Amino acid sequence: MNRGLLAVLAGLTAAQAQAVDTLRFEAREVVAGETRLENVSARLRLTSASTTEATVDIARVRPGEGLPSLEQLHLVCHKPVIADPRFGCDAATLSVARTPIGPLSFTLSGDFRTDVSIGQGRATLAKLAGGRLEVEGRASPQRWQLRGDARDLQVAELRSLLAPWYSLPEGWTLAGRAGAKFSARGGATPVHAEVTLALANLNLSNEASTLIAEETAATLELALDAREGGYDLDATARGERGQALAGPVLLDFNSNPFTLRTRGSWRGDTVDLAQIEATAPQLLALHGNATLTLGATPELALGRLVIEALEFPAAYTSLMQITLAATDFGDLVTAGRASGTARFAHNALERIDLQLEHFSTYNEREFFMKDVAGELHWAAATNADVSPSWLSWSSGGAYGLSGGASRVAFVTRAASFALIEPWHMPIFDGAIDIRTLAVSGAGTPDMNVRFDADIEPISMPPICKAFGWPEFSGRIGGRIPGVELRGNELTVKGDIEASVFEGTLVTSGLRLIDPLGKWPRLFANVRGRSLNLELVTRTFAVGSITGRLDVDILGLELFDWSPVAFDARLETPKGDRSRHRISARAVRELSNVGGGGGGVAQALQSGVLQFFDEYGYDKLGIRCRLANDVCLMSGVEPAPGGYYIVKGRGLPRIDIIGNQGRVNWRQLVAQIVSGLNAQGVVVD
Repeated sequence: MNRGLLAVLAGLTAAQAQAVDTLRFEAREVVAGETRLENVSARLRLTSASTTEATVDIARVRPGEGLPSLEQLHLVCHKPVIADPRFGCDAATLSVARTPIGPLSFTLSGDFRTDVSIGQGRATLAKLAGGRLEVEGRASPQRWQLRGDARDLQVAELRSLLAPWYSLPEGWTLAGRAGAKFSARGGATPVHAEVTLALANLNLSNEASTLIAEETAATLELALDAREGGYDLDATARGERGQALAGPVLLDFNSNPFTLRTRGSWRGDTVDLAQIEATAPQLLALHGNATLTLGATPELALGRLVIEALEFPAAYTSLMQITLAATDFGDLVTAGRASGTARFAHNALERIDLQLEHFSTYNEREFFMKDVAGELHWAAATNADVSPSWLSWSSGGAYGLSGGASRVAFVTRAASFALIEPWHMPIFDGAIDIRTLAVSGAGTPDMNVRFDADIEPISMPPICKAFGWPEFSGRIGGRIPGVELRGNELTVKGDIEASVFEGTLVTSGLRLIDPLGKWPRLFANVRGRSLNLELVTRTFAVGSITGRLDVDILGLELFDWSPVAFDARLETPKGDRSRHRISARAVRELSNVGGGGGGVAQALQSGVLQFFDEYGYDKLGIRCRLANDVCLMSGVEPAPGGYYIVKGRGLPRIDIIGNQGRVNWRQLVAQIVSGLNAQGVVVD
C-alpha cells in the first residue's frame, strides 16, 4: 500500500465506522522485486468504535532463487493503529506452518510514519533450539539499522534446524550452549556489521578423536565494514575455559586462556590479514600477517609469524607431549623459553628460525639437559640458503649415561641434517668424538643416516652401573668406523673394538633391521681374545677361575633383542701359559650346564676331593650352536660318554664332562639365570 491508499483507508475508518464493519483485500499474487506472495488475503474488522483487528493470510512466500519458501503464514494484529501519519501495530502474532526448520511462531510490534518515511519493528521468536531470538530494526530513507539477540540456544537442536543446509560429517558429535548478538547499519548497502558468538559447555569430537573440545567456553567477535569491492574486518577469538585438542596440539584454556585477534580485508576470494596477534599467558605471544585464498580449496597462500615468547613448561604440554607420549620423552619436566620467526607458503611451513634460552629438562628415566641454549634454522627447500644451527648445554645424560658440557653445530633443511664441525660429546670420564653425522630423507622410507666417530676410552664400571650389568673393569675405546642407515636397515661398515677384562672384544658385521620398529632384528659377529677369566668369574659370581679365555659368537641373530641363532665358542686360548685354577664352586656351576652335575657334585663331596677348594685344569671350553630354539652342545674335545667342558691337570685333578648333546635354549637360560640369582647376582 502507498501513502495515498493508507490515507483513504484511514478516512473510511473514521467517517463510516458505523456503516462498514469489515474491509477485505485479496490477491492471487503480489510481486515485490524477486519475492512473490501467493494467495494473499488481508482483512480489517471494525468490531466497535474503539476496537479493530487486522489479519493477513498468505499461502506461500517465494523469496527468490536459492532461498527457501515459506507456507501458510497467518498474521493477526489486535488494535492496529491507522491514524495518518502513523500506521502500525503494538501487538501482533505471526505463525508460519511450514519452514525448512519446522513451524515457527513470532510476536511482532512496529509502526511506520508516512510524514517522515520512518519505520521500526520488533520480532521475538520465543522457541528456537531451546532458546529465544529477538530482532529489532529501524529504517529511514537515508539510514537503516538492525539488531538481534539469541540466547540459550542448544547446539544439538541447532544441528537439527540446520540439517537442510549443513550437517556434521558422519561420526562427529557436538553439544553445548550458544548465544549470539548481531547488529548492522548502513544506507543503500551495508556499511557496518558486528557479530558476537558465545559458546559454553561445548563438547566436540570427530570420528578419529583427533579434534576434541571438552567443556569449552569460547567467544568470537567479528566486525565488518563495507568498502569498495569488499570488506574490512576485525575479528577476535577467545578460548576461556575447558580444553581443546587439534591433532598433536592440546590447549588448556583453564591454565592458559587463549586470545587471537586479526585485522585485515576481504576482497573477492582473497583475505589479507595485515595484523595477527595471539596471546596465552605463560605459553605464547606472537604477531604476524597472512594472506588466504578462499574458494573450493581454501589455502594459506602466504604467512609470517614472529614468536615473541614460547614459554616452558606450557609449550611442552601443549605442543609436544602428545607427539612424544609413546616415547621415553613423554613425561619431561621442562623450563625455559624460545622465540623466533616462522614463514608459511601454500599451506606448508617454509622456514623457521628459533632461539632457545635458559632451557632445562629432565624425567625419572635419568634423562636430563641443563642450561641449554641455541639457535635452530630450517628451510623446506632442499637448496635453500640457511644459517648454521647450534645447541650447547652444561651437562646432560640419558639411560644412565651422563657427561659434561657440549656443543653441537649443524645445518638442517628439508628432511636432512648434517654436522658442520666435529662434535665432542663427554660420557663419564671419556667421550665420543663424532666426525660425521648426516641424515637425509628423515621420516621417509628412504631415510639414510651416516655416522663416523672415535671413542675416547670410557671406564666400564660406570657404564655397567648405567645399564644394570654386573660391574667389571676395563675401558671401552677405539673407532666406530662408519654407520649407515638406509630405509629401515642400519649397517656398521667396520669393526667396533672395546678393551674389557684385560683383553679385547671386537664386533663386526653389525646390522640392525627395523631399529625403531616393533620387531627389531640384529645380526653380528663378536670375537673376544685373551679375556682374564679371574675378572670374568669375579664379575658374574660363578666361583673363581684363573687363566685366559677366547670367545667367538658368530652368526649372532637377535629378534626383538632375544637370541634366535648363533654359533658360540668359549675356550682356553692355544698356548696359554697363565695359571689355570678352578674353584669347587665354579666346578659345580659349569657341570650343571653340560648335564653332568650329579656325578661332579658327588665327587666333590666324597673322597680326597672334598678336602680341596680349587683344582688345576689343562683347558676348558664349551660350544653352543643355537637354531630353532635348541642348542647343539660340545666342549673342548671328545670325552668318554660325552665331551670335556673342563679337562683337568695335575693334583688335585677334576674333569667336567658334559653328556647332553641337545639342550632347550630357554631351559638353559633359565638354569643359568637361576644359578646366578642363587649366588646373589640379580638377573632380570
